[in-house]
Amino acid sequence: DLKTVKSTWFGRSIIHNVAAMTYQQAHNILHNKPPDDPNQPPPPPLTAGSPVDTKLIPSLKKDLTILTKLARILRKNREEIGGAVDLSSGDRGSELKFSLDENGLPTKVVAKTEMEIHHTIAELMIMANGHVASKIHGHFPSSSLLRNHRTVEQNRFEDLESAFKAGGVSFDGRSNMALAESLRQAKASGKDGAVIDSLFQSLATRAMSEAQYVCTGSKEASVGLSHYGLGIEKYTHFTSPIRRYADVVVHRLLLAAVTKKDDADVRMASLDVGVNRNALESIPDSAAMSVLAGDGLEGGEQKEQSDELEGDDLLDFLLEETSQLGLDGDDDDGSNKLDETKADDETKETDGKSSHAEADPYSTAEVTKICEGINHQNRISKLCSMSCQRLFLSLYFRGNTDVAPAVVIGLRANGLLVYVPKYDMKGPVFLSDKDGNVQIHPSVMGLPSKAGLPPTSGFAIVDGCKRFPDGSCDICNADDEANKYLQVIVPAGSSSVHCDFRLLDVIEVQLSCDTSDVVARIPPTRLHLISKGKKPKIGRTNETKITTKLVEQRQKESSVTNDEHTHPMYKAIDVDISRNVYHIFSSIQIQPNLDDTLPRFLQQQQQNHTKKTQKQKRVQTMPGRFVFGGFRNPDTHTASQEAAANAAAEAAAQRRNTVVQGQASSREYDVVRRIEKDIMSRMQRLAAEKRHTRRAKAGK
Repeated sequence: DLKTVKSTWFGRSIIHNVAAMTYQQAHNILHNKPPDDPNQPPPPPLTAGSPVDTKLIPSLKKDLTILTKLARILRKNREEIGGAVDLSSGDRGSELKFSLDENGLPTKVVAKTEMEIHHTIAELMIMANGHVASKIHGHFPSSSLLRNHRTVEQNRFEDLESAFKAGGVSFDGRSNMALAESLRQAKASGKDGAVIDSLFQSLATRAMSEAQYVCTGSKEASVGLSHYGLGIEKYTHFTSPIRRYADVVVHRLLLAAVTKKDDADVRMASLDVGVNRNALESIPDSAAMSVLAGDGLEGGEQKEQSDELEGDDLLDFLLEETSQLGLDGDDDDGSNKLDETKADDETKETDGKSSHAEADPYSTAEVTKICEGINHQNRISKLCSMSCQRLFLSLYFRGNTDVAPAVVIGLRANGLLVYVPKYDMKGPVFLSDKDGNVQIHPSVMGLPSKAGLPPTSGFAIVDGCKRFPDGSCDICNADDEANKYLQVIVPAGSSSVHCDFRLLDVIEVQLSCDTSDVVARIPPTRLHLISKGKKPKIGRTNETKITTKLVEQRQKESSVTNDEHTHPMYKAIDVDISRNVYHIFSSIQIQPNLDDTLPRFLQQQQQNHTKKTQKQKRVQTMPGRFVFGGFRNPDTHTASQEAAANAAAEAAAQRRNTVVQGQASSREYDVVRRIEKDIMSRMQRLAAEKRHTRRAKAGK
């Protein structure tokens, strides 16, 4: 029965692991896969990930299966009873992992994916932390260190509520249970579930305040000690003392709680509550230094005395010796001991003091100060981690590009604000430049790739992007939050085409980092629109509407004439109103009506040329090809095409010259500023020397 906790026991113990596995090894064993990869080198000694003994795999799978079932029950109870909010990224991943080269530059970036074994271990740690929190709070109600996650106010969910409304899903954020239910409904009914669900979870996470360490006797704890996200009443950090100082403090509090005399009977009684504990098997000696064995202690008498002790007496002796080492040891006459004895006498004489106060390892003021320091450092470390992730992304995209799905979360007059779940980042997608020129890929508008003018330097990094000076980018229905959209219009011959973007639309963006016009700092990652939808669609979109004179003429002729009297040119054209001009003209098939024989003058010219060029049984045919009916060679550019190509080349050269001149001006400005600073510093030094000289003379 894994649904109820039969008993709880806290005490000192020795854990003997038969296998120190990684998450991937445990995941492979659960899914009947080989736990180790033969192509990977073994890890260093005394670290997780060593090859697993094949004889242990059946037993390990049995234990892991039990733990997995237990974790599922614990997770379900937290969600249904406590209202836990699931904000995990699942197989999408949000934490990025970078592969670096020998110079420390990123060469590969992948998102860490979560497996069920991660949730299993997390649930077991949450269970342990929750029981430890209740234990230390019961013994030290005013000086315990707990982890508090405050309830989120309703007004902090404005962005999330707007996103829900745009997706047509009802939202309720009055409690953590209501929020969790809203997220589940959105996940079940949402379109493009993986991308939209990532957006909802990201907005929910940003709306919540960060969890804080609190002292149970401080003012911060007066608002409550529950954990909003995990859905439990009391929670702390106990399971990772090797990497968090908060866990070290909690370990000291728990050690003080389980060693109290009034709790001894309870601890002994808990050993006999339906639990069969067999004797421990012999454990091999460890090669690492052991404090219990007395390694590292100075003085032979101390080590000999510690060898005579066993069990709890040995650990008490070591704790006593360690506490003595932490005192200010300049008094050889034992004054510290006298002071301690005097302080103990004063404590015993004080009325209203309970016996528990003598064993409290920390006071309320001490734990409060510790919590403030840990919270500050924790906040700084998170900001540093996010800054490092953004920096390494920019370094990676400086030499690489990637196309990823994104969801529209905001509309602007010159573009979109999107969220990219793959890299857990949000940023702007500009569709027009500062001068108002629309710069977009023609395929998004349903136009041929040759449409438009060459882009400016800021958009040239996108392959195929074109500039439309006569285009426009406007927000429609701006007052109606639910129905507003961004409309992009570009000219197409005698008419125009438009494309609309709404909230929660899924688009494809290209991620890159252009450092051509940057001197010092690396700019942030830029996002550029590639297509509307998850996959690029070359051609006309649903919103594009185009009408041409050719189609109108074809409709008129087809209404008054029969197919046999229709002009032959139109027989070759399969007219479709939904198609654009480019597709219509590209479908025209030219079938010239030529005789099988060439004209006489051409035959005579070819025969004469063959006779002249025939040498040593080698025949050289007439070079080139024939041109019939006044058709031009398609490889030959017209005058307008040549002029357009020359204009584009001149514009590109002008842009390059502008960039070079700007960089030169910037360098010149920096040099002038440096010279000015040097002159000012020299003048200040001379003025200071003169003032010092005058004061010295006046003093004489």
